[in-house]
This record gives sequence, C-alpha cells and structure tokens, in this order.
Amino acid sequence: MAEIKELLKKISLFNGLEESDIEKIAQVVETGTVPAGTEFFKEGDIGDAFYILNKGDVDVLKKENGTQKLLTTIKATDENCFFGEMALIEGLPRNATIIAKSECEILEIEKKNFDMLLRINSFIALRIMTALTKRLRADNIAPATAATSEKQLSAKIVSFFSPKGGSGKTTLAVSVAAGIAKFLKKKVLLIDLDLQFGGIDFMLKLKAKNTIADLTDSASYKSYDDIKHAIISHDSGISLLPSPLKTEQSENVDSGHLRKIISLCRNQYDYIIIDTHSLLHDMTINTLDLSDFIMLIMNPDVINSVAIHDCLNVMDGLKYPKEKINLILNRAEQPDSISSEQIDGMLSKQNFKIKYMVHEDRRACSDLINDGKMMFDSSSQGKFKNDIANIITGITGEKLPDAAKSGGQNIFSKFNQWLNS
Repeated sequence: MAEIKELLKKISLFNGLEESDIEKIAQVVETGTVPAGTEFFKEGDIGDAFYILNKGDVDVLKKENGTQKLLTTIKATDENCFFGEMALIEGLPRNATIIAKSECEILEIEKKNFDMLLRINSFIALRIMTALTKRLRADNIAPATAATSEKQLSAKIVSFFSPKGGSGKTTLAVSVAAGIAKFLKKKVLLIDLDLQFGGIDFMLKLKAKNTIADLTDSASYKSYDDIKHAIISHDSGISLLPSPLKTEQSENVDSGHLRKIISLCRNQYDYIIIDTHSLLHDMTINTLDLSDFIMLIMNPDVINSVAIHDCLNVMDGLKYPKEKINLILNRAEQPDSISSEQIDGMLSKQNFKIKYMVHEDRRACSDLINDGKMMFDSSSQGKFKNDIANIITGITGEKLPDAAKSGGQNIFSKFNQWLNS
C-alpha cells in the first residue's frame, strides 16, 4: 500500500489531493507488469478500466481506411501518462487501440471501483474528472461521437446549475423553457437531469410512461425516431425528457448516454434546456462542457456566496470562457439578504458579476410547483415575469412581446394598440 501511495503522488493527475484521498485511491488500484507487444485493448472494445503508466511507453493506434495508423506514443515521463480515461468518464467504446511499445509497469483502476470511489468521496472524483475532461478536450483522439455531432447540429444548449440545493434552479429552467416556446414559437426540449429526485413531469402534471432511463441501450438507437417515445409534450409547447421514475434507475444513465441523446435531438430543436443535479460529478461536467450557456444560480446569502466562489474556481480550472457563464441572483432583494453589490464585491477577484437578478414571486412559483401552471399564464403582477423575460432575451437575442411581461396586455396597452392599428 505504501509503495502504491508513493507512485500515485508522483503522477500529475493526482496533484493537490490530501494524503487521506491518495490512500483511498490506493485501495482501488491494482499494479502489474505488461510485456512489450501486449495489446491493452482494441478500438471498439467496451471500456472497463483506466491505466496509468509508471514505467515504459505505449503506442496509440487508430484505423483509417482499413489500416492501423500510429497517432501518438504515451510515455511514463509524460505529464498525462494515462490512457483509457473514457471508460471512467462515459463508459464509451474504446476510440483507439493501445499496444505496449516496451515493457510497462502500470497502475489500473477498474470502472466498477472508480464508480464506488465516486460514491464514497465525490471530491476525489471531481478532481480526477477535471483533469480527464481537460485531456479529452485537447486530445486528438477524442471520440467521434463527441466531435462530429457538435459540428453538424444546431440547437443551443442551456444548462441550469447551482452548487446548492433549494436555489430555485428548476423553477427558473422550466419558466425559461416555457417562455421561449410560448412567445418565440421555438422548439424547446427540457431535459430533467436530476436523475434521482427530478420530478419535472410531476410538477407539470404529466404522466411519464418512458424516461431517460429507457434510453440507456445506446447501440439500439441511431436516430431521433428511436428515442422520441421517451419525450412527452406539454400544453406550454415544450417537450420534456423526464428523469427516471425509480431512484435506482439513475445508476443506469451515464454521460455517454447523455451525449448520444443530445446528438440525436440537437437537429430537432431550437433550444435544449437542461436542469442539472447540484453535484459537480461527471454527468454535470459533461453537460456543462456541451452547453452554449451555463446559467449559474445562487441565492443572496453567505453560504450560497461561498459555494458560488468555489464553483467558479472549478469552472476556471475547466477553462470555461467567462462569457459562457451567466450568474443569476435568484430571490433578489429579500429582507435581510446580501445585496447584489456585496456579492459582486465578493466575486470581484474572480472578475465575475451578477448578470441577471430574479425577484421572488411566491404566487407565480406556487402556481407552478403546486398546480403546474406556467408563470406566463399566471395573473401575478410582480417583477418575476420581467426578470425571466430578460434572461430569455439574453439567451436568444430576441425581445419578448409585452404580453410576456408583468402586466401583460392590460386595458391601456390594448387601447394604445387599437389607436395605432
């Protein structure tokens, strides 16, 4: 155990982890020696393990026009001396063949053990996922499913994320989706990615027969027609891909399934709105990677401010462009809350400011949560509607009609409209 811990400490992938975290990783690592010429895995194999080189080097090969082509060589002395990481991130088939160029000493982590580690200590997994995701973006052998689908498809992807539960994230995601569909007449798909405790279908008074959990056999669906049976329509005009009906089904959905679903849906919709989980695990990181807009939600209190500060540090480590991240202060200007100026001051060192403020409207939120009544169909006259309209304009670049805003088509606006007609 002590020898494995010392080996792990020398690997850049685990830089910054505490001694106790290294010890936990060491418990799931297996070591071994592989002779020169050994094939670790073939292109197309199902990934079930992740490898770290301690000594030696390996060749990375990929088929082109029926012949194997050498793409690169990974050496134990490289900063990124690991391979097979997609088995941990997404469970996708291997995208290349790896062969030992010389005798290699390796550390191996099986996917099942890494998944256990994720459940036991999500911080360790997050640190590793951050490093692996950086490698994926820069890697010339990134999977074709991740590279080609995004070039061909058109829908804008908007993810709603908050590092703290109870921030109002789901209410905002649903309201924005409904506004885009109702007033801009756009095709909108809402994905409930809170896989264990989502329930947007319940909120909208919809009865889901199929969910995202029924789309985990990715080999069996090749077009949108193969997955649309799991998507249900709402009177507001939005389409919904619900979260699993049973909590235990959430274990069946991974990031590879999400990427495949989005690739098949992206040319069917104008906008894909994703309501994420509040944990920064691999599914969330993959969602944020794919997103054109990250709507980062916080409430005006000290605990939320600290969480947002830490979250922005992670996003900076993931190299997300600042313009991609939109900070939303929800339930703004409540009594005894921190002011927006104070929050901006706290985040000034990170060069971040609040982009949108959303004022609380208990009636509109209650109508949605308890009765499934969309905010834009409510008679509520608070600032909430205007705030949501501003967010929609920021995302789409289009202004919403007066009917979408607080007050809507009152008697005076109707009279003016009649005079000008």
